Amino acid sequence: MGWFGFDKTDWPQDPHLNPFRDAVWRLSLDGDPQGWVTTSVGPMRSLPFFWLRQEWMWSQVHWSDGRREFLEEDYSPWITVEEMLSGLFTTLDSRTGREASYDVVRVSGPERDRLWADLAHGVETRAPN
Repeated sequence: MGWFGFDKTDWPQDPHLNPFRDAVWRLSLDGDPQGWVTTSVGPMRSLPFFWLRQEWMWSQVHWSDGRREFLEEDYSPWITVEEMLSGLFTTLDSRTGREASYDVVRVSGPERDRLWADLAHGVETRAPN
């Protein structure tokens, strides 16, 4: 039956979220590589109408020095999604404790596949290299 007894096999997919399905995005600041953002999309039910089916996007920052941040969620009205589609990504940098905006570009092909495997989206702790 699936998630909390609900069948997910016919869950509606939002085409606006297609660029974020198991994706890797390169982060840079003034042209200097800073790390990556991995994103995934999953089903959710929303309140107050728990029967309303929709999707949400999860993002995770993976810094070049090996640190990674906790997963962050985004759902309609898609603040992070819209920002990333415009080429920017704003996050709290755990090194400085400050919010910062980075340039972001989606990675594709074999490089995306390698990074997706290496970065392990969803794993929230990793010792620095």
